[in-house]
Amino acid sequence: MKLKTLLTACALPMLAVSIHANAAKTMRIGIGVPESHFEYAAMEKFEQYVESATNNSIEVTVYPSNQLGSDQEALEQIKFNAVQMNLPSPAVLGNIVKDFNILTLPFIFPTEEIANQVVDGEWGQELSSKLDKAGYVGLGYGNFGFRHVTNNVRPIHTLEDFKGLKLRTMQNKAHLDAFRALGANPTPMAFSELFSSLQQGVVDGQENPYTNIYSQRLYEVQKYVSDTGHVYSWVVFVVGKKFYDGLTEQEQTALQEGAKIAINHMRSAVKDTDAQSLQNMIDAELTYTPIDPAVKAEILEKVAPVVQEYADKINPDLYKKLTQQVAQLQK
Repeated sequence: MKLKTLLTACALPMLAVSIHANAAKTMRIGIGVPESHFEYAAMEKFEQYVESATNNSIEVTVYPSNQLGSDQEALEQIKFNAVQMNLPSPAVLGNIVKDFNILTLPFIFPTEEIANQVVDGEWGQELSSKLDKAGYVGLGYGNFGFRHVTNNVRPIHTLEDFKGLKLRTMQNKAHLDAFRALGANPTPMAFSELFSSLQQGVVDGQENPYTNIYSQRLYEVQKYVSDTGHVYSWVVFVVGKKFYDGLTEQEQTALQEGAKIAINHMRSAVKDTDAQSLQNMIDAELTYTPIDPAVKAEILEKVAPVVQEYADKINPDLYKKLTQQVAQLQK
């Protein structure tokens, strides 16, 4: 009897080890957008694919609306494996790996197609590889679309039309200096204050992707929208290196393929939702102004010294590679 009890007692730790070895790996993903956003839908596709491809050896849960904290807070938690994945903007990542700030610079991508080719190619891979030393792994770049200017003063047809416009912008020095170079009067302001500030005339206008402008009902307090396309917005698919290195090769591949599926969904969705959002605003009698390519070239020439100044502070060699690749893709 004593022997049986002893054998049972010895077997318990072994059983615990066996159960632990067979337990699924938990993957908590923190994102900032609500469940209604196309990024959340994309991450649901990621969740479904990864769990299916790994036979549920990885259990994925997506937490929307900053439930796991802000992007900055989630990235901190990733270091301790309390969170396993986050989708921060390049500006947030730039606080950890400064080279990501290149992606926040204005007028570096002429089209969405070229932007995608650059981040999917060698340049994007080189940038992602810089996350390694900081304790992260980059799985790709999710699209949020071009940002455009709206205002209450005048349609923007020419470079001169920027002059004197009081525009709310993000807290980004390169953006502020670029708009100053165009003759505008940019003012950083919390997004939560923007609607009332536009309504009360504290600022004349603002800049955001079409989907944001429409979904946040900013068009209700604006008269004009122009396709300035001055900054392309991204989120970066970031996984903790400690978590990633603990996965099997099959599991790592599942994450990579799942990210591709999610990114493809975002690319399709951002095109569709931007186009529909713009049309909805036009239907609501917002005046839309397409900007002539020759005028866009003038705008680009005006802000080029500002962009170069900030690129030189970030990583001039990496920026040069980007401009060379963009020029090659434009041929």
